[in-house]
Amino acid sequence: MKSFWMWIGGAITRTAGAGIVVGLFIVIYGAAPGQAVVDLLRVLPSWVTDPWFKFTLVVIGLVLIGASLHFNVWSLRQSAIDALAEDLSWAIHNLLNKPVSNEDDVASWETEFRTWCDKVSKKLERRAFFTRADQLHFDRLGFVPPANFGGSYNQKHEWLVSQLKLKFERLRDVINWTQLRKR
Repeated sequence: MKSFWMWIGGAITRTAGAGIVVGLFIVIYGAAPGQAVVDLLRVLPSWVTDPWFKFTLVVIGLVLIGASLHFNVWSLRQSAIDALAEDLSWAIHNLLNKPVSNEDDVASWETEFRTWCDKVSKKLERRAFFTRADQLHFDRLGFVPPANFGGSYNQKHEWLVSQLKLKFERLRDVINWTQLRKR
């Protein structure tokens, strides 16, 4: 299915597809699409002038407009971006600002941190809005510079907070890149 959408994506293929459709119409109907419209308008069927038909067309038009407004790609993309922003906000409030005073707190914090990372990575799997590069940019940190966070309990907590800081930066990058994309 993905290759089908890629196939209809280019301007040359859309033009060629339109030519094929018009050609098939000429072969099946025996005239160009414009001539078919003229033939239809010259002798309208009786059901076209029926008031219920006109009312039905208006209702169908309103349903199509409502569906296009509800299911448009831009609002779906923005809701995906908003969900990432909510996750970022949650992590700031519940991870970065969470007091850690012993080893058990560090273990609990690490579990919550890993769960948050998995949740965000899962959201970045939506290829309609995010690329694999976006997901890898968030998931794979490479070198993690120290955060020098004053509220760290120990060296392990400092290392985890440093990862969190880098994840924040990477997630902000992904959000900004997604907003800038034209697709």
